Amino acid sequence: MLHIRRFGAGTDIVALHGFSLTGEQFSPIAASLDRRVIAPDLPGHGLSRTHPTDVDSVTAAIDVLLEGFGKPTPLMGYSQGGRMALLTAIGDHSNVSDLILVSSNPGIDDSAERELRMERDHVLADRIRDIGVEAFIDSWTAAGITSLDHLDEAYRVWDSGVRSENSAEGLASALHGYGQGAQPSVWDEIGNLTMPVLLIVGGLDENYMSINDEMADLIPGAELAVIEGARHNPLADKPDVTCQAISRFLDRQR
Repeated sequence: MLHIRRFGAGTDIVALHGFSLTGEQFSPIAASLDRRVIAPDLPGHGLSRTHPTDVDSVTAAIDVLLEGFGKPTPLMGYSQGGRMALLTAIGDHSNVSDLILVSSNPGIDDSAERELRMERDHVLADRIRDIGVEAFIDSWTAAGITSLDHLDEAYRVWDSGVRSENSAEGLASALHGYGQGAQPSVWDEIGNLTMPVLLIVGGLDENYMSINDEMADLIPGAELAVIEGARHNPLADKPDVTCQAISRFLDRQR
């Protein structure tokens, strides 16, 4: 079973964290959402590190969690968690009342590019095993779209503490099992989603802006919220604005 973290109070929303984080990612925003955030540690992460990490096992575990509510429940995911939220919603519409995807995508459509990404994920997994979690976190959060250099020191220290709950073997297995290279492309299926969908992307995240523009065109009735001044993680860069967009979206569905 997945290790579950709970934050805040109110109506429930299930939230799936990004790669190398844990469900603790959502603790700072629960009060702003005015909801009870149910945040599992995804397989290979945190206290769920021994759970099977293939795509089917991950989505099955999320399904079990959702079924426990006894009614359709909002599902939100960030980055890798967003990809798993999307796959879960496509697989079984009945458990998801609303879908919120933050900096997410439906997979790599080109098979050759997907194979190349899988090879890169495997190389990164081997590197994590070689250098350990602490050194990996330092490099992962220092460059590229996962950089935290623009955030204040207090947040960076907190974020490092969250990521330090992970193990090298757990993160490596998560990359092997449900990294972008292992994820199937569902571009041809997102048009079949029937629940309300909110897409959130940072205004400074050019690549994901393009991806989410295309997703918004393909998903019936999808809303796109561009968080100006945010990079790949709007939940960290602009938490208040991002939470307002989520709350407005969910409140309209009541």
